Amino acid sequence: MSSAAGLALHGHMVRRLPTAADVSTRSPIVLTPRDVEILAGVHLHGFLTTELVELAFFPPTSTDRCSPSSRAYQRLRELWLWGYLERVELPVARVLGGRRPFLYALGRQALPFLELSAGAAALPVQVRRLDRLDHVFVDHDLKAAALWANVRAQLRGRGCRLLWIGERELRARRMRVRAPDVDRWLPFLPDAYFAVMYPGGDVQAYVVEIDMGTLTLRRFARKVGAFEAALDDGVFRRNFKRETFDVLILTQSRRRVETLRQVASRVVESDRHDQYLMATFDALEPSVFGTAAWQDLNGEQYTGVLWH
Repeated sequence: MSSAAGLALHGHMVRRLPTAADVSTRSPIVLTPRDVEILAGVHLHGFLTTELVELAFFPPTSTDRCSPSSRAYQRLRELWLWGYLERVELPVARVLGGRRPFLYALGRQALPFLELSAGAAALPVQVRRLDRLDHVFVDHDLKAAALWANVRAQLRGRGCRLLWIGERELRARRMRVRAPDVDRWLPFLPDAYFAVMYPGGDVQAYVVEIDMGTLTLRRFARKVGAFEAALDDGVFRRNFKRETFDVLILTQSRRRVETLRQVASRVVESDRHDQYLMATFDALEPSVFGTAAWQDLNGEQYTGVLWH
């Protein structure tokens, strides 16, 4: 089913297509280094919203004649009109009205530029199969992307390097550990891994768990057990060349934080309780991310998640 400006996708999502009038308004485009970074960010996470692109790539400056959100929207629109990005509209319940922010996914025109910048050692650069996109998982993936965008914004101008590996690449590595309580293999598959390299040589490494409240407590405990087994068995060290990591767990509510804290504290050895930090999704609001409260498995509170 299609219309002049869109194609219906799974779950009432719509792939928005430029109209002839839209195309007639586009200006000639030359990709900038920031454009390539935006395309790489979209590829890394599968899709991004305008707000996340703005946070990650459009810092405000005193010389701006328009807001960062306007600049981000205008540039994303041009990239969409020229086929470097796809635009997807998400469904909204009728009782709520309005509409949700567009998702931007990778367009085919972007492939040669990303393949060139990624190099031969990287995974193949592919466009996302929009016909298989399931809106049930969109919010989960956007939470991970929001964490990435906030960390990137926090590190801006500080001379740090950020390495971020998303779930797609982690899954491709097929990392496995022996389950500590039963004789079988478990996947070591966090929702993301990232490392911050500071100018002085310090490195902060994290694995990320995005909990949408759908995972049973037994499966959550098993996943935490796999995290610890990856550390104890050397799986983490062999794959990431680091000795240890902290764990960031983001979830829906304070009540869920407390429930997961109790479960994890029974799985994790006490000397690593302060290396598990938990917060609600409210911590992903850009205005509070740097000072948001995180709680470890002992119930101690911390402000922010970055050392410096």
